[in-house]
Amino acid sequence: MAEAYKPVDAFDSMTESTFILRPSSQQQQPQQDKPKTKSKRGRPTRVTAGKSNNDDDDNNENISANGGYVQLIQARESADSMQLRQRLFEDMWVPLEQLLVEIEQQVNNVGVTEVCSFIDSSYKRIESREEGQLEAPFAEIAAAVAFSGVNTGDHSKLFQSLQNQLVSRGHHVALLESQYCSSLPNMLKALLDQVSASLGVSDSTGPRGKSSSAVFGVGSSAKTIPYDMSLLKLWWDMSKTSKDSRAVIILQDFEGFAPMIVDDFVRIAARYCQEVPIVVVLGLATSYESIHQSLTKASISMLNVERFNLQRSKQCIDAVIRSIFVEGASTLLFGAESYKSLIDQFLMYNFSITGFVNKLKYAVMNFFYAQPLSVLAAMLKHSGGGANGRTTVVECPIRLSEDQVELIRMQKSVQEFLEDKADGPDGRKYVHHALTDDEFFQNTALPEMVQLLVSYRQCYRLGMEMILAVQGAMPKSLHKPIHMLHYYGISQLFDECVHWKTLSAVMRRMKAPEMEQLLANLCLVVEAAGSIDFAHAIQNGVDIPFLLQEATDLISDPEAALTEQNETSEALSKRIRTRTDMENRPFLLFDDSSSDQMLRALDKCSGHIEAILRVCLLPYQRAPLQEIFYYKQSLLLDTTFSAQPRAAVQAALGKSHYYINCDCCRSAAEDLDDSNDDDDDGEDNVDAEQRLMASMNDTSIAYRLHQECGRMINLYDWYSAFASVVEQGGGQARKQVAQSEIQARFMRAVEEMRFLGFIKSTQRKTDHVMRLTWAM
Repeated sequence: MAEAYKPVDAFDSMTESTFILRPSSQQQQPQQDKPKTKSKRGRPTRVTAGKSNNDDDDNNENISANGGYVQLIQARESADSMQLRQRLFEDMWVPLEQLLVEIEQQVNNVGVTEVCSFIDSSYKRIESREEGQLEAPFAEIAAAVAFSGVNTGDHSKLFQSLQNQLVSRGHHVALLESQYCSSLPNMLKALLDQVSASLGVSDSTGPRGKSSSAVFGVGSSAKTIPYDMSLLKLWWDMSKTSKDSRAVIILQDFEGFAPMIVDDFVRIAARYCQEVPIVVVLGLATSYESIHQSLTKASISMLNVERFNLQRSKQCIDAVIRSIFVEGASTLLFGAESYKSLIDQFLMYNFSITGFVNKLKYAVMNFFYAQPLSVLAAMLKHSGGGANGRTTVVECPIRLSEDQVELIRMQKSVQEFLEDKADGPDGRKYVHHALTDDEFFQNTALPEMVQLLVSYRQCYRLGMEMILAVQGAMPKSLHKPIHMLHYYGISQLFDECVHWKTLSAVMRRMKAPEMEQLLANLCLVVEAAGSIDFAHAIQNGVDIPFLLQEATDLISDPEAALTEQNETSEALSKRIRTRTDMENRPFLLFDDSSSDQMLRALDKCSGHIEAILRVCLLPYQRAPLQEIFYYKQSLLLDTTFSAQPRAAVQAALGKSHYYINCDCCRSAAEDLDDSNDDDDDGEDNVDAEQRLMASMNDTSIAYRLHQECGRMINLYDWYSAFASVVEQGGGQARKQVAQSEIQARFMRAVEEMRFLGFIKSTQRKTDHVMRLTWAM
């Protein structure tokens, strides 16, 4: 019997580009390098260790003891501040991770529950068949086709959740993966092993203590028993299973199984489905057509198929964006570019919630590891959760150092805040104390700026809820998901966003009953928000509760609009009969019952709603301390999580001594460079990194030589240049090298470059290869 596949190593995944490794407890001792002096050009020829190995070991131990945190601001940061950053990361990420898990389980539970209900109700008709009723000439296996989406990295978690829920309902489940089912015997073995564990039996002992070897006539000297579906039938008949129990077989990645193996398995299972209630769950990542392409018509006819959709990635990401970024469950928020990088990887790459969470965690880690001002996150205290969550400002638990205070003062948003303060009463005195007195800045100015930031976040959350309410009153063709609305809100002004303009245009065409219902919904949104600090809105000249109340009064009493604007009914009647007014309000062509006063009231109501949204949805650049609390390292996220294998391979081959830590190539190039300095011929010397050395890696030599060629590369010329480089050099490289050895090394280098995709064979010229890549 063929052996089952071994588990795949975690680093074999080509879809991942970042792996976080914890530092090992045993630090490798660095090699003792001889000190080198500077060359005649003033270029350092050897890096001299500034500290001893014992000092390096002590530093590494201190970094490991602090969880990787180091004192920032050129090591002038206090130890209390460093420990506070470490504590803040743990206090923020642990509940945030728990919230993400709960959201994912809640969203995926809808599809999982549907599959479980189908499995519970399967075979009910067979069990309840009355006497005299004709039986089908063949047996059908209950099969659930579960579309799990292209996010293969999340499939294990999703099907594990399905397995746990089925087990809790009393079913016996076997979860099979294609990498462990390379053949039909391996598949049956994996199936029976899991089912036997669920039934409480072992490979050698059946239920009620009977030996499986004795049942099948296998002697005691035999090492294994025959894994067959008849063994499953025996265990099922002899075990005390419930009448409602099912033998559920989940094929997690159906496309990865060999079609012949699945086809044979379906035929075998169909022979036992009347005696053992077998239910098959097929996990599909692509489309339903893959079943018709893999199975024969005879096998498909044996399946009673029901389709289910387990792909809830978009619903899950919308719930995550709403809870974390809109409702403010996270202290750290994302700027426009960073948020775009975060969401683009999800929408345009793999729809992976796991990848989204990993990228989010990396950003949070980078914020607390590398930002010395991240200690200000301790001034924000979250209470509650979801839409009812509240954020309050508390005193910072530590005293900020002079360097940290100066860094805060240097932020552009802080300077704008102080400039606005200077225009008020006693403003110059306030600004003078804030710039010269650190105690006043930390005790008075800083909490005030943090409170304004909290007010901006609360108004922004209210604005997003009101946008959703306005969007709900529009046709479905105008609806946008929450992740797109959030991007519009943080990246564009209200008057510049096309979507906001479209909603405003449709809102101005509403009839009086529709506007009245919309205002009622907006008032409910404000009431549900609870106590909100409207300081941000008031600072921008908008009183949100007053405007909503005034708009509501205008709808109930339209006469107030004419009285305030001093417009006559005759003037309004002339205005609404223009072609522009008919285009803006098409319902006037069919229903002219609306009075002139009501039309004016509708205009004012629309204007009030736009004014509220215009202030609430201001970009985060207007908020104080936004440089600190909004993560903007989009380039770091892109370079870390967006794999660029071609650039990495080209850099490694072009500068191999940096990647393999080879000193001989570097020293040989520098020695040659020093010898050229002694010459006074005036010729320009090529940089040392571009020189070809015999001590270099063979593939690196071949790669550098092929860069000098055109589209077609002559293999003999390439080999001649390679041999000339290998045969040159000093020391050990000057020894005579056999031609056969050079040929073998060249052939290996060429094949490696062919494997990496730099060249390919061509039928036009048999002694040439074609170059496929060029400089980036």
